[in-house]
Amino acid sequence: MLGGFKKKEMLKADNFKITVAGLIDAALIISFFIILFGLLPFDLSDKIQAAIDPNLCIVIGFIVYRFITIFLFDSTLGMKICKLVFLNGKEDALTFKEKILASIFILFSGVEYYKQS
Repeated sequence: MLGGFKKKEMLKADNFKITVAGLIDAALIISFFIILFGLLPFDLSDKIQAAIDPNLCIVIGFIVYRFITIFLFDSTLGMKICKLVFLNGKEDALTFKEKILASIFILFSGVEYYKQS
């Protein structure tokens, strides 16, 4: 015990909740790009899709989405819905470097999903 306070032990999240959170985030990004390309004028949409692979747009969009939400809110929308939180190996909040790596690499060593209490 440190100063009369015991650190609360966190439980690691199960794979089902992690998968559901990832699917929610993926569905959000894919829906965004479908709506975006659907709202653009046909000529512009064709030019963009000819210049950039739509799948690449989705991957880049997913990384940008994770980067922004992890930095601003410490978790993605899917993680909030599934009540998950990122913690490092010491069960502390992520550092700046860990947030960058967690937003780019979905399964970054040293960063785990935990159940939010």
